[in-house]
Amino acid sequence: NRKGGSKVRKPCTCRMSGKPEWAKKCLAVLKAVKSHKHGWLFGEPVDPVKLQIPDYFDVIQRPMDLGTIKANMDNNTIQTPEQFKIDMLTTFQNAMRYNPASHDVHVMAKMLLELFHSKWDPQEAAIMEKWRFETT
Repeated sequence: NRKGGSKVRKPCTCRMSGKPEWAKKCLAVLKAVKSHKHGWLFGEPVDPVKLQIPDYFDVIQRPMDLGTIKANMDNNTIQTPEQFKIDMLTTFQNAMRYNPASHDVHVMAKMLLELFHSKWDPQEAAIMEKWRFETT
């Protein structure tokens, strides 16, 4: 404590410091989707050997998952909100493409896709504007 009773604030050492505003917004959407009760299912790449689905890569040409999206946001591989959106959509569209509509994974993917849209769509224009402003 310094005199006067105010505390000295330490600089933020979290991964969010230094991130542009558009990326922070994307990460908040990702966190909301990942923290859903079914989010764990989409948290890492599909392992066709472990899951005994040898045709997975015949059906799915561009695998994607929430853990990979998070890593790509953290290491700045994702450079635009549009890339983020495409990867999020791909995650759930892949699950819905591979699994029949009656399968639990398809149902959960559809639920999380709807959650993504509910979080993303209302703020997409603002996020895109922040990205345009921050990159000019």
